[in-house]
Amino acid sequence: MLVAVGLALIFLAPLAKFYVTPRVRKLPLDLYSRNVSDGTGTYLDPGKGFVDVGPVHLRDIRIVKGDVSAGSRGVAVWDSFDSTFDVQNHHELSYAIERYTLDRRTGQSVRCCGENLDRGGALSLTFPLGAGKQSYPWWDGTAKAAFPMRYAGTVKLFGLSLYHYRQTIEPTIINHLTLPGTTIGEPEAGLVRLDWWYRADTDVLVEPTTGAPVRGTQSADQWLADSTGARKLTVATTRFAQSPATVKTLVDYANGLRKQLLLVQSFLPAFGWIIGLVLLAFGLLLLLRSAAPAGLAVAPAGGQAVISGNGAAAAEARRGAPAQSAAIIIEETSDTGPSA
Repeated sequence: MLVAVGLALIFLAPLAKFYVTPRVRKLPLDLYSRNVSDGTGTYLDPGKGFVDVGPVHLRDIRIVKGDVSAGSRGVAVWDSFDSTFDVQNHHELSYAIERYTLDRRTGQSVRCCGENLDRGGALSLTFPLGAGKQSYPWWDGTAKAAFPMRYAGTVKLFGLSLYHYRQTIEPTIINHLTLPGTTIGEPEAGLVRLDWWYRADTDVLVEPTTGAPVRGTQSADQWLADSTGARKLTVATTRFAQSPATVKTLVDYANGLRKQLLLVQSFLPAFGWIIGLVLLAFGLLLLLRSAAPAGLAVAPAGGQAVISGNGAAAAEARRGAPAQSAAIIIEETSDTGPSA
């Protein structure tokens, strides 16, 4: 058994590095995750006459599920459903159904497989496996554009070393609206064209080996302003953080995947062949020892020869008969010398 295990480890060491690692170091096709984020905010409710509601308890739920049949060796296809709602007033603020198509090695968006939006090669739901201490273009779903997600340091969470990335979106116009002047307190103005502004700060903690985000927070502000830049209406001001239960689930998932990847891409190639050689040598030694013929052993006791062993030779020797079929080695330790 030891010989077989040793040979297997010697064989698996280069196989893990050059064959297995390139095939498992990819984004999964069958991903399923349910992320819950809680927060507070104020939002504009057109149904109540364009008045601000809040601050209230808000919740965002995002479910991401992989479409295995649509994916391939090089591309992962993940479908996302995202809903934000007012917990206190049971009012849905927004929802989105989107398809993400990602390069399985880099995590970058690619054009294929029915994606609903061209994200220009930016990262979106995950970071690349082996994430670095650098900046990445990260897609913002509200602005419908990519902005730099910059490395901001390393932190510990549940004993796991994580990379902290931060994205800051400076005030930018994302849309335009034409509303009656009465909505902004200017009834004499008739119809008013307003610019929709948006800004946000997003922080993400990422397990670097797997590229998996394990905790995220975001502060965002959206407002309507006139041509002079004067703020007229608040569309939404929110702050979200993923729930503790979601964070723990994501950390456990990332840590389990990290251990599997490290075993295949680091431990087996570096130490598998060494452990294999040790087990092989030990196993061969045990085989050689077990294959040696059984003999007789004689030990001194009180200056007289004591004969031990097995089989007929030992029995005859104990009765005083000469052993015909076994070699007997007798050692004496008497102070008076060899006995006659």
